[in-house]
Amino acid sequence: MFPKIPIAHDPHLPLDALERGCDDSAQLCSLGEPMTDAQLQLRAELVAKILETRTKLRMIRDKAEELQLALERFTATRGTRRA
Repeated sequence: MFPKIPIAHDPHLPLDALERGCDDSAQLCSLGEPMTDAQLQLRAELVAKILETRTKLRMIRDKAEELQLALERFTATRGTRRA
């Protein structure tokens, strides 16, 4: 029916990762508690994923702003051609 969106271009991917991050972070020990190597590794992976997700969301927001400006320029030039 609809074409399959490649994973790299799926706009929901960063949001899904952020939601999973919230679930994962609820399982973490607080920073004041001693942690095993596995728990430290999980925390480090979670922080890395959150930072990556924030970067992707920032890129999406920046691209949306660029597209909005391009649309406004296109609309403005189209309007001057018709006048």
